[in-house]
Amino acid sequence: MIALYEKGERRVAVVEEARRWQQAGIVTAEQAAAVAERYRPELVRVNVFIRILLALFTTVGVVALVALPATMFDVKEVGLTVLCLFFAPLCAWVADCALIAGRRLYRCGAEEALLLLAVGMLALAVAIPAHSWGHSAERLAWLAAHGIVLAGAVLVTVRYGYALAAFGAMLALAGLPFHLADILHLQQPRLSRLVLLLLLGAAAIWAQLRLTGRKTLARGYIWSLETVRLAAWAGIYLDVNLFAHRLLWRQWLGWTPGEWQLPWSDPLCAVLTAILPVAALAMGIGRRDRPLLWFGIVSAILSIVTLKYYLHLGYLAEELTAAGLSLTGLAVGLLRWMRAGPKRCRGAFTAEPLLEPRLYGLNAEALAAIQPLTPAARVQQDGFQPGGGSFGGGGASGGY
Repeated sequence: MIALYEKGERRVAVVEEARRWQQAGIVTAEQAAAVAERYRPELVRVNVFIRILLALFTTVGVVALVALPATMFDVKEVGLTVLCLFFAPLCAWVADCALIAGRRLYRCGAEEALLLLAVGMLALAVAIPAHSWGHSAERLAWLAAHGIVLAGAVLVTVRYGYALAAFGAMLALAGLPFHLADILHLQQPRLSRLVLLLLLGAAAIWAQLRLTGRKTLARGYIWSLETVRLAAWAGIYLDVNLFAHRLLWRQWLGWTPGEWQLPWSDPLCAVLTAILPVAALAMGIGRRDRPLLWFGIVSAILSIVTLKYYLHLGYLAEELTAAGLSLTGLAVGLLRWMRAGPKRCRGAFTAEPLLEPRLYGLNAEALAAIQPLTPAARVQQDGFQPGGGSFGGGGASGGY
């Protein structure tokens, strides 16, 4: 990650942790204000709504700038290629030098949109001229454009730590096996799905291993790794769960899973649809990992909704009502069980809300920043103080 973002993120994280500690009553408002003043970020930040608006306005502006000369000069494929080749490095330079290094913007939406547009226009510059080269050349050109999008999204993620770029990289990675199968005329959907599962599984394992050392990572990298891990989990879950939607697969890919499926494929998918949410919940609870907990909860709800494709226990409304009542009863029972324990807790679990400091590995730095600002107690001491003076030989002399 660029040094400007890494330094700014550490300052932002210290200030946010001090504010959380103030809300929990650990430090005073004066101490939190002093920390915020000392660790004031040197970057310009905006809220999420302005960030979205700036990204939309930047996208519309760049597209208009590209479309204006294309309309005025009535350019065709070659002209659009030249325009994309001209605007792609221009957008990247404006985002990196003028906005980030010059204006010191920090994830304001404008620089993110410019970088993503640069990657997209570079991919279009490769794919557009192949339109008149023939069907085979065009397919290979779009495959090359696919690879450029994947490589560009990874590069933007590594350099700037943008979680949105990481999500785009995962989408490009998930679509790569099917694109390759289409280019190579491999009419074997089973092979494409197997390659997809292997790619997503490798990405999830790699992100999980990298997150074990989150104390040494910048916050942008942590967000990106969380995005990669959750996108991989979600892709694996959807690939397993959507296996039962015969009409959906037929509409998207032109084939039906029933044409090649093994006799035990439906029971296996049903078991995996139930195991994946349980595994995510178990890992989230065991490692106190909130993103995995949320994924486990959402995927468990989806599994309950889609269970009727595998096990027909009744009407969907009846199944959802019974499942909702069961989960509500389970939650109430767990809360009562924890409150009935000694000190209103059972082991390491409690029903009471606790402070959960999350400084992404900067707890020690925040403590070091706050500790010197704590007012030290001063005790007024009267009378003799040991070690406060010394008896000198010349202070009093004998009267002989």
